[in-house]
Amino acid sequence: MALLLLVGAAATAHAQFGGGHGSRQRNQQQTPQQSPAPTPPAAAPEPWPRLDAGALLCKSRDALLGYQTQLAKGANAAAAAQASDCHTILKQTGIQILDRDGASRTQIVTTDEAKETGWTNTYLPSTPPASVANGTGAGN
Repeated sequence: MALLLLVGAAATAHAQFGGGHGSRQRNQQQTPQQSPAPTPPAAAPEPWPRLDAGALLCKSRDALLGYQTQLAKGANAAAAAQASDCHTILKQTGIQILDRDGASRTQIVTTDEAKETGWTNTYLPSTPPASVANGTGAGN
């Protein structure tokens, strides 16, 4: 009988100190399920044609001609723009080309909410650059 008590006490002590089957299951760390990495959002295509930040936009062809004349006379760009009813584009803006007067004068309308019509001296080629045409824009 004493032997049974001794074996029972030893089994209880063994279970309490981490040697029993129940404690091994409790102490085992479960491997966390790895969820698939979220897919990155698709990059927005770059607008084309477009004016980039810093491009000049004048309210009329005459204003653009005045700006170009001021520059030819040696005025700095900021003074020439202010004197000729022109301003700089603050962010990349999609446009639609309405008319061309040589390579340095293009009439456009912006495709943003403002729908601003004006003239720019920005060179706007007929075909987009390769980075836009094949979707590998500067941010990609």
